[in-house]
Amino acid sequence: MILASHARPTARTVGTWLLAFAALTTFASGWAQVAAPEAGRAGTAVELEARVFDIARQLRCPTCVSESVADSNANISIEMRRQIQSQLVAGASEAEILGFFQERYGDWILLEPPRRGIHLLVWWLPGIALVAGAGGLALLMVRWTRAGRRADAEGSVEDGDLARVRAALEQEEAST
Repeated sequence: MILASHARPTARTVGTWLLAFAALTTFASGWAQVAAPEAGRAGTAVELEARVFDIARQLRCPTCVSESVADSNANISIEMRRQIQSQLVAGASEAEILGFFQERYGDWILLEPPRRGIHLLVWWLPGIALVAGAGGLALLMVRWTRAGRRADAEGSVEDGDLARVRAALEQEEAST
C-alpha cells in the first residue's frame, strides 16, 4: 500500500503562488481602472443632462407661451440648453448661469420672479389678500350678530300688544 505523503510546500512554490496572485490582482485592478472612467463618464453625462434640465426648468422660453426652456422644443430653447450645458462644463454655478440669462433677457426670463423690488408684490399679494378677506369676513360676522341682537331687542313684543293680536285673531276665527 502506498501512503501519500503530505509534503510541506517549499519556499519556491509559495513564492510562485504569491507571484501569480500579485500578477492577477495587478491585472484586475488595471482592468477596473480602464473600465471605471467609461462608467464614470456615462454617469457624469447623465448627471450633467439632469442638471441642464433642472436649470432649464427655471427659465422661460422666449418664443413659447407658458413653457420652460426644458419643456420647449423651439430652436432657441434647444440653443439655451446647449449654452447651459457648455457653461456647466466650464464650471459655472447655477446662480451664475441664471444670472447670465437674466442679464441678457431681463427678469421676465425667470419663471420664478426674484424676491426683490416690485417683484415682492407678487410674493406678498396673495397673503395680503387672504388676510384682508379674513378680516372683512370677521367684520361682517360681527355686524350680522350685532344687527341680530338689535333686532331681537327691538322686536320684543309687549304683553299688551300680544293680547290685542290674540283678541283680533279670536274675533276673526269666530266671524268665519
